[in-house]
Formats: sequence, C-alpha cells, structure tokens
Amino acid sequence: MDPEAEKKRALSRAYRLLAIRARSGEEMRLALRRVGVEDAVIEEAIAHLESQSLIDDRAFAADWARSRMQSRPRGKRLIEHELRAKGIPDEDAATATSGIDDEATALTMATRRAELMGGLDRQTFLRRLENYLLTRGFSRETVSRTVSAVLAGRADS
Repeated sequence: MDPEAEKKRALSRAYRLLAIRARSGEEMRLALRRVGVEDAVIEEAIAHLESQSLIDDRAFAADWARSRMQSRPRGKRLIEHELRAKGIPDEDAATATSGIDDEATALTMATRRAELMGGLDRQTFLRRLENYLLTRGFSRETVSRTVSAVLAGRADS
C-alpha cells in the first residue's frame, strides 16, 4: 500500500475511534498498531490529529478525571493511575486531578456506604468500610481520618 493510502486508512480509522469517544495519543497509537498501521504513519496521523486539536492529552486527562468523579468517584491516586495507564504523562495526570478533594470525596462515599452497612458489628463495619475506601484509591491516612469521622457521626446518632 502506498504511503498516502496508508495515511488515509490510519486517519479514517482514527476518526471512527474518536467518534466513539475521546482518546489519548497513546491509546490512539495502540489502536492503530493493532490494525497493522506502520509506526511512521501512526506518528504522522497523530501529529495531524493533534494539529486539529482532536487529540489533546491535557484536555483528555481533565475530561477523564471530571467524568470519573461524576460517574464513579474514586481517590485521586486511582484516577492518576488510570490516566497513566492511558499514556498520560505524570504531570498532566497530576494537573487533571489537582481539583479533587480526597477528604470530601472519601467522606461522602463512606457515609453512603455506612448507611448500607447498618447491622454489622463494629469490627466488621470498620474492616469493610476501610477496604471499600482503600480499593477506591484513597490513601491509608485519608481512610483513617474518614472512618473516624463516620464513626463519630454514628455515635452521635
């Protein structure tokens, strides 16, 4: 296949993928490699898409973090991990998550979860609530403070 036809094929595939959802540059590279596009053509296609602002890793990271916090809230660390897995550089991932308040998010999630775990003994309640928050990307320190706040709230009621 001649280089121009290969580039058209790569761009056509990229446009179809972008019509489904936004992608990071690295996600697009992997998708185009999977369909057998050569690396040099991939880089040309990515450069073309970036020049049209169709691929913008910073904007993608900010949108991804905002979307995750609305649909399935998580800790800042987990969202940064997801962004790095999508090929977003560390500094862009950190910038995208800079507005996330882990303490407030953890407290909101823990309070909702605690309402569902009303009939458990104290030890089981603590263990499950801690594990729930830890598996959602919150630091041990945040989890400890949050669980203490939830327990204090339960004692008051």
